[in-house]
Amino acid sequence: MKVLGVVGSMRKNRNTETLVRRVVSEMTPLDSSVTLEVVHSADLECHPCRVICHEANCASHPFCCSIADDVIDVLTRMEKADAIVIGAPQYFRGPPAGFHAMIERLQSMAFFYEAAGHSHEGSPLTGKPCGLVAVAEYSNPHNILEYLHDFCLLLKMRPIELPSFPYLGVGGHGDLERDEIFHPIERARELAADLVAAVRRTR
Repeated sequence: MKVLGVVGSMRKNRNTETLVRRVVSEMTPLDSSVTLEVVHSADLECHPCRVICHEANCASHPFCCSIADDVIDVLTRMEKADAIVIGAPQYFRGPPAGFHAMIERLQSMAFFYEAAGHSHEGSPLTGKPCGLVAVAEYSNPHNILEYLHDFCLLLKMRPIELPSFPYLGVGGHGDLERDEIFHPIERARELAADLVAAVRRTR
């Protein structure tokens, strides 16, 4: 089972990456075939959407973009994975700018193609199980979970929702081990089990 971890933080080996990796490590006892590839948005070149070029590109061709950077490569890796765990922190009421540029481009390609009257089945990620992770130091990470959830739905992926707060994925606030509000370690375990089950249902 190939799992792609997308880490949207500017800082490696901190809370966002810790929780993304924790979810996948909790999947391993449930399926010994689990392998993890991690993509750090901080290492990528991702330009913002230009919008004005959409008619000749993404509105006419499924998931095609005229900007030559790393976004299409990330999309290809997402397509090849059996499941995706995507995480981001909250910086100044939103995710890091570089990560947002990547998300914006992927959303734009999906939106303009469908808005031009094409089938939503044009998404290469249709039905892809994905788990969401969000962290915040001084504020509520739920805003980021909602942001990631909307992104996944627009690309026709299948974000895994949990029966316990914060529902849309794993949230973390401050010290993850002592977080008694979002219970990130416990939620990571729950998300892992649901992701494994979701992948098995798609096979």
